[in-house]
Amino acid sequence: MAFSIFFSITVIMNISYAVSKKNLHLFEIIFIWMVVSIIHHNFMSIFALNMGMFDFGKQPTHYWTMALIRVFLVPLLIIWYLDRSLEGGHPYKKWAWLPVGISILVGIEYLANALNVYNFNQWKLWWSFAEWFVIFLLVNYPWIWYRKLLRKEMG
Repeated sequence: MAFSIFFSITVIMNISYAVSKKNLHLFEIIFIWMVVSIIHHNFMSIFALNMGMFDFGKQPTHYWTMALIRVFLVPLLIIWYLDRSLEGGHPYKKWAWLPVGISILVGIEYLANALNVYNFNQWKLWWSFAEWFVIFLLVNYPWIWYRKLLRKEMG
């Protein structure tokens, strides 16, 4: 059941993003996807496996659900957030909407916990907010650097 719920969310998000107007270049999307996947995967591996703060379900569908969330859904949500932050308006708009983006990611994390995809052993709620804030910072600044480099190369 958890797999079908997250698969449906991922398909809806992918279709919605595919048909929406994009402000990011394709290379930027790929770059952000790779950076988010590397950072989030390493973070989850350290805290889940080495520190024992998460327990993953024993069923194969739980593993595939977790992989779907980590490989597709989380990077897509962050890309969509960064894409929407480039729309017109004030430059502080990106940072004003950051709590909404973080809350959505924490909600996805806790939905996975509620559906027993993985269980929190020693994890606290506020750590998730701090985790996603750090991940947003670690993604935002390399993306800005890459965006400047890409614009310079493209003329």
